[in-house]
Amino acid sequence: MFILLIIFALLCGFIYIAQNSMLFHHVSDPDGRDYLRSLADYREVEFTAGNGKTYRGMMYQPINEAAPLIIYFGGNGECSYSHMRSRDALGQWDYFAGYNYLFVDYEGYGLNPGKTSYTSIYEGALAAYDYALTLAVVDPERIVAMGFSLGTGSAVYLAAKRSVAGLILAAPYANGYDIYNNALPVFYGPLKLLVRQKLPSDRYAPLVTCPALIIASRRDEVIPFSSSERLAKLIASKSNVDFKVDFVELNYARHNDLISVEGVYEKVQVFLEALYLPPERSRPL
Repeated sequence: MFILLIIFALLCGFIYIAQNSMLFHHVSDPDGRDYLRSLADYREVEFTAGNGKTYRGMMYQPINEAAPLIIYFGGNGECSYSHMRSRDALGQWDYFAGYNYLFVDYEGYGLNPGKTSYTSIYEGALAAYDYALTLAVVDPERIVAMGFSLGTGSAVYLAAKRSVAGLILAAPYANGYDIYNNALPVFYGPLKLLVRQKLPSDRYAPLVTCPALIIASRRDEVIPFSSSERLAKLIASKSNVDFKVDFVELNYARHNDLISVEGVYEKVQVFLEALYLPPERSRPL
């Protein structure tokens, strides 16, 4: 029995220590950075936030006057350079016509120092928003938060803590326990204490008071569909009856393919257009 307890304790210790490296895949993509710096509509950003930390990232800025802005928060294997290089290569910017687009890297990603945690990515989300307010090319009344996978937590937190015009979530989760248990279904009862990255989107979702577009797939092998669905219901709670929440259910997309499924970006485009077009000119999702 004693040996089993030792083995169990060692296993718990390994899970507790190793989980951060499994959840946060730090990437930098220097080749992507060099490529984007050679193009006209991209510029690197660097700023020191009120918390004293310096953040870096990339901005796609096709509009040189006050315009709507998307602040994007990436998945665990994305940084600003890899993400925007992919957008450019796939010719996806037309879906975001009329918007500038900002991606500030998490701590430990891109050129940013520091250690990644759910508290640090939340802190970075507010820093990115506050920085955006200082830019002449940003209309402060028309900022949209957008996140994929890991980044949906940052987007929900930002929408709960700051005034945003819209929220777009692709493969969102209700909390970190759902993600951990999807990978290894043991984090219940006392074992919940082993979960370091709690990612409590469900705590902040009821505080969101803006239109939202939520995209989730039943075949997602990383984020349980039930977790995405529960988060959507929290955002569409009674406190938000004045705001439309559109939930797009996909049936066959795997996690990393979800956002590239045919028709998904068209729904994103329609959502973005509807935020600022008169009702008679907007299109149904």
